[in-house]
Amino acid sequence: MTRAAFIVGPSRSGTSVLARALGRHPRIEATEELHFYNLLQPAALADGHGNGWLWARLCAIQDERRFFEVKSGDLSDLPDPAPEDLPVADTPLLLSFFDRLARRTGSAAVVEQTPMNLYYRDEIRRDFPDALFFLMRRDPRAIIASQKMRWKVGEHGQRDIPARDLARVRHSGHPVLQLLLLRKTLKEVRVAMGEADVVPIAYEELVTDPDTILADLCARLGQGYDPAMRDVSDAGSSHTAEGGRKGFDARRLEGWRKSLNATETWLTERFYRDELVMPATGARPRFGELLRLLFSLPRAAAMALYYSAGGYGNLIDAVRRRFL
Repeated sequence: MTRAAFIVGPSRSGTSVLARALGRHPRIEATEELHFYNLLQPAALADGHGNGWLWARLCAIQDERRFFEVKSGDLSDLPDPAPEDLPVADTPLLLSFFDRLARRTGSAAVVEQTPMNLYYRDEIRRDFPDALFFLMRRDPRAIIASQKMRWKVGEHGQRDIPARDLARVRHSGHPVLQLLLLRKTLKEVRVAMGEADVVPIAYEELVTDPDTILADLCARLGQGYDPAMRDVSDAGSSHTAEGGRKGFDARRLEGWRKSLNATETWLTERFYRDELVMPATGARPRFGELLRLLFSLPRAAAMALYYSAGGYGNLIDAVRRRFL
């Protein structure tokens, strides 16, 4: 069975850059964000679809980068998978998919990078008894700033991101809404950190000492370190245009200072003072900024919910896991 690791953590905590770095190793294959447990599998169960339906969509996401079409339900031209590709007997589908991916790429390990898998660890352990979880952590101010500016990722990368998804991230990036969402996420992070198969990774340490962090993760996957992993691209940044630069840049650790105003910084430091990685700034709130944040919150929350409705295979279950 292929060695598997799942990169989890708060959204915008560095899960993608870690996956891209590991994926540069010749014996490690990094997948796209497959959203198997929070989207594909619940949708299949709700609509009575079988393994063939799931397999075809996994291939569309991984091989053809068609996640947004899968998410919206617009795919109607997917070929049926070959019978020999589908799992036999009681073998979990995603495990079979990873094995097939490893054979095709000559890899010994596969890493998957859906942050939402943080809430599906029990389901993953059921399917992958020997899996590891690489748990990303990051200064909350950087997370809030990245969520606030996330809508610019499409603009920076000049990617074909559907207007609905751009609207979703723009509304859901409201700083107060993200502060509220982050509370349950960080609670889940604290629980996960006490579990034996979870490897905590601080984004700040990854950026400042990538050789040490990446070498440790490779060893856990049974692989030697490859320096090529340092040359990761800057694709997906919320703060800077993607200029095709390579490598980890410690200057990005200060990027949140330009993206958050004084009131947003003050709120984050008050909400999560025990989670700060860098020292508190001592920022003070400004009355006008605070009023604008509070008055714009109800509309942002309503619009975020509206645009997010199709992003989960089971919205009620997703709300329960993320908020309750």
